[in-house]
Amino acid sequence: MIVPMKKVTLLAMAKDEQRALEILRDLGVMQLVQTGKYSSAAQNSLELYTSACRLARQLDALRSEEAELVPETSAERGKAVLESAAELFERKLDLEMELSTLDQRLDRLAVWGDFKMETIETLRSKGVTVLLCSGSRDEFEAAKLLDDVSIFPVRENRSMVDFAAVITGDAKDISGKLPVFRLADDDDPASLKCKYLEVKNRLEQTEKTLHDLSCETESIELYCTGLSDAAEFDRAADAMQEYGEISVLNGFVPQPEIEALRNAAKQHGWGLLIVDPTTEDEDVPVLLKNNRFTRIIKPLFDFLGIAPGYWEIDISGGVLIFFTIFYAIIVGDAGYGVLFGIISLFGLRAAKRKPALLAPMRLLLVLSVAATIWGALCGSWFGLSTIPGTQIAIPGLECFRDFASSTAKQANIQFFCFILAVCQLSIGRIWRTIRERNWRSAISNFGWMLIVWGNFFLTVRLIVYPGEFPKFMYALYGAGLLLVMICGVNWKNAAAIFQFPFDIIGSFTDVLSYIRLFAVSLAGACIAGSFNGMGFNLGEVSVWLIPAGLLVAAIGHVLNIALALLSVLVHGVRLNTLEFSNHTGLSWSGQAFDPFKKSKK
Repeated sequence: MIVPMKKVTLLAMAKDEQRALEILRDLGVMQLVQTGKYSSAAQNSLELYTSACRLARQLDALRSEEAELVPETSAERGKAVLESAAELFERKLDLEMELSTLDQRLDRLAVWGDFKMETIETLRSKGVTVLLCSGSRDEFEAAKLLDDVSIFPVRENRSMVDFAAVITGDAKDISGKLPVFRLADDDDPASLKCKYLEVKNRLEQTEKTLHDLSCETESIELYCTGLSDAAEFDRAADAMQEYGEISVLNGFVPQPEIEALRNAAKQHGWGLLIVDPTTEDEDVPVLLKNNRFTRIIKPLFDFLGIAPGYWEIDISGGVLIFFTIFYAIIVGDAGYGVLFGIISLFGLRAAKRKPALLAPMRLLLVLSVAATIWGALCGSWFGLSTIPGTQIAIPGLECFRDFASSTAKQANIQFFCFILAVCQLSIGRIWRTIRERNWRSAISNFGWMLIVWGNFFLTVRLIVYPGEFPKFMYALYGAGLLLVMICGVNWKNAAAIFQFPFDIIGSFTDVLSYIRLFAVSLAGACIAGSFNGMGFNLGEVSVWLIPAGLLVAAIGHVLNIALALLSVLVHGVRLNTLEFSNHTGLSWSGQAFDPFKKSKK
């Protein structure tokens, strides 16, 4: 359920503003309403925190899995580590650029071998000039005809020739006729190689130092936590409005925490104005009470970044139940369910060291159990039910296997999907009635329920079991349309009148949308069966091809699992957040309650 919120205005002496904020932060019960002000102090602290987090991520990426973490020392140590890391990363970048330049120069000179500039200069002082040349074949042939020049080809291809020209005459006149390869004064391969090794050693030492610093994760986290708190505190100070000697702070506090705030106000001499939010225009934060349903389904809501609005209703229980069923149908294989279940058990074990894994792994375990049960009832274990003679049967469940795997009875699964549709959408209408709490809404939503049931029988007759439409279907449509037209349409609003026929059509497509569960499940079964068939065919050709067949089947199942998970996000989530939410009246416009408090490392 959604915890009731109170709108609070807090008054404190301006001289005690800093102390008041510190006490509020320790209480951790109030979400502040920002005024739009963004001071330079808040900007600077945010930039410092952002920069520290970026450096921390860069260091974390360098740490190997086998590296042993250094125990936490202090935030000051974390600051020193990040300052050193900033210098080292800058040095590393410079060294990498220098190394790249040296590598390019050596690659450019590689064709000439390990010559020495000193030797060339010595020969020049004795009247012998050695020029390194690179030109076309015509230029090479012309150079061979020059007097007092000896040509020594080094490398040739169809169009270009690299050669050395030894001049014993006047080098100034002759050099202008040659395609001279220009050398810098320090273009000495031996010296460049020594410098390359030196820079490479410095780069390796820098990377080793960075790797050592990356093991001080706990101190870095402690420092970053402090920066986060400082940035949050500066933003809280911006939320304070000063009126002479009085500072005013507005925010929202959960009703169960009001007493703690009142006690603090009495102790420190604050003034409090506590009222209930009155209009839906107010951006009231949402705090969901931590019950068994919100604990399990919360990771999905967090992943999607959605929450019901404050004035809406908490449908966590309904989403959990139906999302679990949708997941089971879409995955549709007991083997996949067992595989995910094993992963979730390992994850729950790892959650002892990483508590953040607990909630997602708990949800994955619930979904895995559902997928295993559905797959077992359908007789599908890694898609084997699609290959004759390979079905894995569970005693007593053969009828369920036939229910799912027989082509003639696939309509039964389609029928089950439409049953889910009519049940979920009807529950949505009931919850909408409970939330709106007026007789016109109750009548209108009951009329929409009748229309949804009429749509159910219409889709069943059109798609699943073709035949004559039952007479009571017309009665459902007639009664539903009448009730909606009387209590659900604003006849004074032309837009509402124009929209009404489209809403009727939309209710039909909402029911029809649930056929996607069957379609995606069937596609997954076909993919798994196809790859299994290719693997079996390879094994039948030759015993030596059995490993290749297993590899083909494994690749197919990996692909199928990836597609199934993607389908769960696309289709399983959509049916809950769109079709179901539309009938429940949810906009998912809520902002999660985020009180002003100290961060947890």
